[in-house]
Amino acid sequence: MKDPIKTYDARWEVSEFNDSKVLRLFEATFGYARLIKVDTLVFARDARLGCARVMEIGIEAAVKSGFRVLVCFDPMSTPMSYFVAMQTNLQYPMTMGLTITASHNPKQYIGIKFTVPRVEAIGYDCGPLGGLTKIKELYHSRAFIPEIKTGGSLEVIKHPGEQYIQYSMKLANILPGDLKGLKIVLDTFNGSSGPELYRALCLTGVDVIPLRLTPNGNFPTGSPNPTSQNKMDGAIQCAIAENADLVIGIDGDGDRIVFGDQKGIFSAGFVMITILKTIIDQHGFTEENHKVLYDPKVNPLALEKWAEMNVEPVLFRNGHSQIKQYMKENGVLAGAEESGHFYHSFRMWNLVVSGENSLYTILLFLRTVINQRSIIQNVREMQDQIYTSGEFNFHYADDQQTDAAMAAVIDFFKSDKAFMTTTSETGIDLEGTVVYKGIRFQYGKVELDNEWYAAYVRSATTERGVVRSYISSGDAVYGGLIKEKLVKILKYNFEGTEIE
Repeated sequence: MKDPIKTYDARWEVSEFNDSKVLRLFEATFGYARLIKVDTLVFARDARLGCARVMEIGIEAAVKSGFRVLVCFDPMSTPMSYFVAMQTNLQYPMTMGLTITASHNPKQYIGIKFTVPRVEAIGYDCGPLGGLTKIKELYHSRAFIPEIKTGGSLEVIKHPGEQYIQYSMKLANILPGDLKGLKIVLDTFNGSSGPELYRALCLTGVDVIPLRLTPNGNFPTGSPNPTSQNKMDGAIQCAIAENADLVIGIDGDGDRIVFGDQKGIFSAGFVMITILKTIIDQHGFTEENHKVLYDPKVNPLALEKWAEMNVEPVLFRNGHSQIKQYMKENGVLAGAEESGHFYHSFRMWNLVVSGENSLYTILLFLRTVINQRSIIQNVREMQDQIYTSGEFNFHYADDQQTDAAMAAVIDFFKSDKAFMTTTSETGIDLEGTVVYKGIRFQYGKVELDNEWYAAYVRSATTERGVVRSYISSGDAVYGGLIKEKLVKILKYNFEGTEIE
């Protein structure tokens, strides 16, 4: 029996699971909730077409299970849903948050992101009692019978858009009008974060040129993923035509962000330099080496710049829930994934949460830019020093073909005498293979040869039969040659179909 549980959320194609299987997922979730003493559930959703039915099934089952249920029916971004969970946790400390979304995936996907009391994200082997591992166990267990209880209640709550904007602006120390003079192309890919980001940026004084602003679960221009190759080309062309300072792109549920200028998109590692500068200035950090997480795709040149800011870069695996848990348990300042995810520590009264707030991230970046306009050129100069392939993905008919293609890629790197690892320095599984050639890490510093490349290859965790690859290099010709060789293996030798 298949299940929808993935590494850090539940995710499936709408056609894969009927109502009874979706109900079973919620029953397993609520069984887990009882085990960890949850008494309140708060539901939120984005604009994806499959959300309405899944939410309806979940709410009905939750009330029948005897939970106090709060729900906002109006679409919102995932970061805003975390804000709702924070608010609810302050009133009802034993709250589980359920966000109905499938993030950046194509329109036929649907899923759920989970938080447990104190707004802690759960994933596979991550969270109380193993998090999603326990939910999966209950989902498949014939011995598990859902509990029907009286006393359930339903409360419809208002959309928290204005509160979220005010909270995020205060967190970033931004007042209305503070960013006047910036012109930005904002491409929200018909996702749910468009209205909240447009409203907030206009309030801060930004001259915003919106693209694909209207939430539309059909995603008429394809999967809502700004990090896929060529997806931001229209925004860049608009920035040239309008002489805009920056472009910002954001995915379907609003937790994946890219920044760029008229010449192209910036790597998240370079963007993080600017964000860290704002955080350090805001909090007055001086000598202490604060830990900042990075994923295997962040380029080594960016890590070198982080280290120069008294920041200790810490390699960690992809996986939103696991990153947030590690941050909270180890007092990590922030984190960045090259896929456009940025993580911070937030406070709301006595509640401290490690997670995403895309509006806050954007405001931190723009706050440094408005105070030092040369930052954009500095980031562009760093960007122009390196080659990045962007993530290129190939789909295969079955697991056997997928595994064979992956093995051939690994054999290529072995023959090239590159260093490879599947774990971090602390033994954390990186869920893929990290590859370095011409790069040495020592005492928080990075040494780069004239010719170097870094790569990360893995099987997708949320889509079947997909191999994902990413390359960065100090030379476009050299990096392009490595990509060419990988594409030959993945596309031609093993007949993979290139996908977004």
